Amino acid sequence: MPARYLIGIDLGTTNSAVAFVDTLAADPRVRVFEVPQLVAPGEVTPRRQLPSFVYLAGDIDLAAHETALPWRPSTGSTAVRPVVGELARNQGARMASRMVASAKSWLCHAGVDRQAAILPWGDNDGPKLSPIAAQAEVLGHIRGAWDHEHPDAPFTDQEVLVTVPASFDEAARELTLQAAAKAGYPQVVLLEEPQAAFYAWIDQAIGAKGLAPGERVLVFDVGGGTTDFTLIEVDANGDGFTRTAVGDHLLLGGDNLDLTLAKIVEQRVVARTGKKLDALQWHGLVHACRLAKETLLGDAPPESAPIVVQSRGAKLIGGTLRDDVTRAELHAVLFDGFFPLVPKGAPLVRARGGLQEFGLPYANDPAVTRHLATFLQRHEASRVDAVLFNGGAMTPTSLRARVLEQIGQWQGSPPRELPAQMPEMAVAQGAAYYGLVRRGLATRIKGGTPRAFYVGVDASGSRRRIPTMEAGAAAEPARFAVCLAPPGLEDGARVQLERDFRLVTNRPVSFRLYSSSTRDDRPGALVPIGDGKADTLEDGSDLLELPPIVTVLRARGRGEVTVRLEIHITELGALEILAVDREPPSETWKLAFDMRSGGTAPAAEDAADAAPHAAIDVAKARLQKAFKTGEGLATLTRDLETLFETRRDEWSMMTARALFDALVDVAPERKKTADHEHRWLNLAGFLLRPGVGAPLDTWRSRVMWGVFNEGLAFPKSEPGKLAWWIVWRRIAGGLAKGQQDQFYDRLAKLLLPNPLQAKKLADAKASKQELQEIWRVVASLERLAVQHKLKLGDELIRRMDTRKGREDPTHLWALSRVGARVPLYGPLNLIVPPGKVKEWLGHLIAWDWPEPDKVAFPLAQLGRRTGDRTRDLDDAMRAQLATAVRAMPGGDRAVVLIEQVVALEAREERVALGDTLPAGLKLVIDDERTADEVPPE
Repeated sequence: MPARYLIGIDLGTTNSAVAFVDTLAADPRVRVFEVPQLVAPGEVTPRRQLPSFVYLAGDIDLAAHETALPWRPSTGSTAVRPVVGELARNQGARMASRMVASAKSWLCHAGVDRQAAILPWGDNDGPKLSPIAAQAEVLGHIRGAWDHEHPDAPFTDQEVLVTVPASFDEAARELTLQAAAKAGYPQVVLLEEPQAAFYAWIDQAIGAKGLAPGERVLVFDVGGGTTDFTLIEVDANGDGFTRTAVGDHLLLGGDNLDLTLAKIVEQRVVARTGKKLDALQWHGLVHACRLAKETLLGDAPPESAPIVVQSRGAKLIGGTLRDDVTRAELHAVLFDGFFPLVPKGAPLVRARGGLQEFGLPYANDPAVTRHLATFLQRHEASRVDAVLFNGGAMTPTSLRARVLEQIGQWQGSPPRELPAQMPEMAVAQGAAYYGLVRRGLATRIKGGTPRAFYVGVDASGSRRRIPTMEAGAAAEPARFAVCLAPPGLEDGARVQLERDFRLVTNRPVSFRLYSSSTRDDRPGALVPIGDGKADTLEDGSDLLELPPIVTVLRARGRGEVTVRLEIHITELGALEILAVDREPPSETWKLAFDMRSGGTAPAAEDAADAAPHAAIDVAKARLQKAFKTGEGLATLTRDLETLFETRRDEWSMMTARALFDALVDVAPERKKTADHEHRWLNLAGFLLRPGVGAPLDTWRSRVMWGVFNEGLAFPKSEPGKLAWWIVWRRIAGGLAKGQQDQFYDRLAKLLLPNPLQAKKLADAKASKQELQEIWRVVASLERLAVQHKLKLGDELIRRMDTRKGREDPTHLWALSRVGARVPLYGPLNLIVPPGKVKEWLGHLIAWDWPEPDKVAFPLAQLGRRTGDRTRDLDDAMRAQLATAVRAMPGGDRAVVLIEQVVALEAREERVALGDTLPAGLKLVIDDERTADEVPPE
């Protein structure tokens, strides 16, 4: 039977809130659930909001009975006890090293392992939680509180709706669902926060909506960690609504203001004392500035608010840090930095400073108004009639007035503000109201598919075959497409196409997608594609080709399966294509496509890199023939360069990957001769370098892991042994953490000899050149645990302690990768602590170098400035390093990397990587992959 309660949860960055509907009540309206929580040691009180802070209490600060909850009684355990809510926030001001804040923002940080225990962020020995676990603690507290207050209506039996930012990507949404599952939630429905806020307004404005047909509403949502813009239009009859646009993800909100204030206060502290705060003191200062901001923006604010950061001992500047933030100072930061008046169409700018100080990838431009200008221009919204404000950051009346003034300057007259009751509760209330919408009992905001969507099919046989193109094949447009979803198909809708298809499995394939803004075909309709340029003048077709979905769908023992397609429009506006097996044992394969970003084909300037070379089929045939027959094997690379009329370093990423896929098909041929093997390995590593960055690279890395498990067919061949290590160094970025750990386990005995055994390098039976390549491999394994990197770094320092050891530039290059401040692809949470790097640099600076021209850049990698003080060297060490590097050949550019937050140039990226990158491919820090993506170990 349907759940009795509809529970809406606003899982906020700074505060969370809960609302509900009792569907069995005589008046089934939205009500607020006040969440019981610890507000002081041992004191539990219900509050409308639950601060989204987690404090990891221990006996050193809070006794067990002081953290007990009615549903979690006191125990005699000395284990860490997570505390959520008001006490957690207040206690964090006293001991920031044990407080987790802004966990929600970390869910969308792809540069760290979000499953790892990394929060509180920084190098400290205290307890830590993963971002997912921290979110689960907040959600788990809500569940426990509900069950305590409703013993006859268990939380797990209710319908639960959780909100997320409209700009959350698929990964962040999935991690939110994982956190809910970890907290013991039933299956939850996700809803966008701006949409929930508008639902709350609809609920509260029945009979007095104040909107005319055709008017456009901007939902302006700035919370603690994110900024979201959404456009909603009033339907022609005046009582319906359609969502027309959603903005990009912006990690910009109240947290950024806290950081900026903290930078201002720190500058005053440094001016007085000459000492910069360390990472833990900085965390405490940011939290103190957050509390000061809330005081100064509250009702009847004082002229200033005190800043107090508790001392950790004699290291802290003069004991406890004290300062003040004035109301005038806060307003200047708000109106000049975050909400300046800018011209219509003002471009975004890049800023440095406080917004890069906390380990999170905050928006480069802190000006919310410039982001709004970009959003409105992109969606051709020439006029906004009304604005609905949401989010804690928009509580001050002065900020809302500034936004209305800004829009008024752009369009000639200001829009009106839609009133909101209890804005801090609006998102939770709107989520609960959406539960009524799902049951057909309330007004739905329409949105659904913004245009018609299609998938290309091969209609040449008796059954439609999908897809039509193997990944990496030369582009040959499919002749027909099947309509998946007509325009206006609502969120939550499901459609099954009443025809069979043949689905290609167990090899890389590309699903070719199309859209149309003019067609209105029924689902399953077969239509001609034409040239895929939405130009009816030439071929009568108005379909626009979109970027394809490239993947591998697995089906044991079958290369093709017969399926029916089911189309599902999710509550968040994604189009899911479910391919359901028609034959036993039945399986289902799912593809997801974000329709909101699916309105344009790849840019013309990217076209050359988005597809393989026109001669790719000839090249693949020549490559496979060379390995099968041996003819032309020695000149294969030169022959391919001639065919493509470009040097191999200039081959596009898609050309390289297409050739790799052809090389995989002749993998057994590598075992013919030692020459076959070393050439196959050399070519495989070159074509797959750096192992990440292209669609299906996870699948390709899985293929190469099979080669690793087989080992060398000719282990005595010196060229083969060198090629073996080179290939793994080149594709290290594609190896999962467990695979990199296996490499380390095998190589540690060779590279880290046990002094008790007095093992000599000569006993390793590896040539000097092979040892160099082995060091290059192990140094490229950026997913290794920190303790492994520390051992490798110490060993490299030991080897360079003699002039002979410093004559081998491999040692310094390897150390610069092991201790790099900015990884090329690995997670930021596995960076070597700056204190250890400082120790290494003390040796490196003091030594004389046989080849000083090869020293400056590796030292800059070790001391490179990031803007994240948990990774950066202290100022004194950075200054000492800069002085030493400036005197070296090439030191002028290297010093820039040490003193400023800048990106590597292409030449420097090649040196750091030890190789070139395919054209069209840029390295991105991308540490983690879902369980489905990680190759088996």
